[in-house]
Parts: sequence; structure tokens; C-alpha cells
Amino acid sequence: MSPGNHSARRPEPAHRLIDAAFGRPRGPAGTVGGALMARLNATEERWAVDRAALRPGERVLVVGPGPGVALARAVAAVEPGGRVVAVDPSATMRRSAIRRCAAQIAAGTLEVRDGAAERTGCPDAGVDAVLSVNNVMLWDRPAGFRELLRVLRPGGRMVLIVHRHVLGIPPERLVTEATGAGFGGVELTLRERRVLGPAVQMLLHHPGH
Repeated sequence: MSPGNHSARRPEPAHRLIDAAFGRPRGPAGTVGGALMARLNATEERWAVDRAALRPGERVLVVGPGPGVALARAVAAVEPGGRVVAVDPSATMRRSAIRRCAAQIAAGTLEVRDGAAERTGCPDAGVDAVLSVNNVMLWDRPAGFRELLRVLRPGGRMVLIVHRHVLGIPPERLVTEATGAGFGGVELTLRERRVLGPAVQMLLHHPGH
């Protein structure tokens, strides 16, 4: 254990509480964590939808939507004729997203289901765009990037954003892992913010045509 690694000395109950609130939200802690995420991630959620430049008729996959604050915005961007699928491994977050987006689900323009970056349940080349906000640090990243490339149509794009302070690796490593999985045209930027520190922002493309 490194003397400077304060997180390594954090008591195990605190580890479990943080994981239950933010890592793999569940139970009362997950409900509280979801409410905080809805507030703290709102700007990043809006940025991801806008940066993806979604168009009417497109199919979109949202990885880890959490409480679903950006799902209605994504649905509105692809109407008419489009559809959004959101996958999250947390039943607590799925319930929150389903409550928040009941109208879109009833209209058939949104589906919220169990899944993760590594297991989306989407067909090959089945989506035009993928969005991921503040969850890449929880993936098996090589497997996740391979799966998301598989479900993107040739020429499709992926937008990824994550708080720098929770990433745990140099941002450039994400570029290496994404290109290693087959993504092309990867753009990496850091956006300074007054709270929460920098945001790591990525735009990635399926290189096929």
C-alpha cells in the first residue's frame, strides 16, 4: 500500500457505500446517488447528446444512463422515426430512468433494459450513435470498446465523457484502447469546469463506410 494512496486506506464499509451509491447503484444509497448524479451530470448529459449531432430517424444506444436525465433529449433529437435504447446494469437506475421517461417508453421511442458496455444486446451495426456519460471507469474497457464498435454501423459515431477525477488512468490511455479496438478518428479534449475538475471528452468514429 502506498502511503500517499488515501483511497486504499479507506475503510471497507465506506468502499461499499460509495459503490452502492455511485459505482453500481443499489438500495437506498443508490437512490440517493442517482439523485446526485441527476444534478451533477446534467451538463455532461446535455453535452453528449448535442455533440453526437443526432438526427431524425437515427437509432441511438445510451450506455449507463443512470437516472435518465438525458434520455428524453436524445429521443426528441431522433424524432420522428428514431429510437433510443438505454442499457444499465443497475436495477435502481433503470427504475429511475423508467419513471422519468414513462411517456417516451409508452410511445415506443425509448427502451430501458439491463445491459452494459460489454453486453448491449444490440445487433451488429444496429445503431447510428453511442453515448456514454461518466461510466467508462466501470467497464472492462477493451471488451466494452469492442462491443460498442460492433453495434455501431459503419460511419457511426460515439460520444464519451467522464469526470477526470474518477477516471483513474491517463485520458490518453482511452485513446489507445479505443483505437486498439478498431475505432478511428478519435478526438480527445479536456474541458475545465468550476466544480468537479476537468471533464474528459471524446468523439470516436466507426471507420467503415
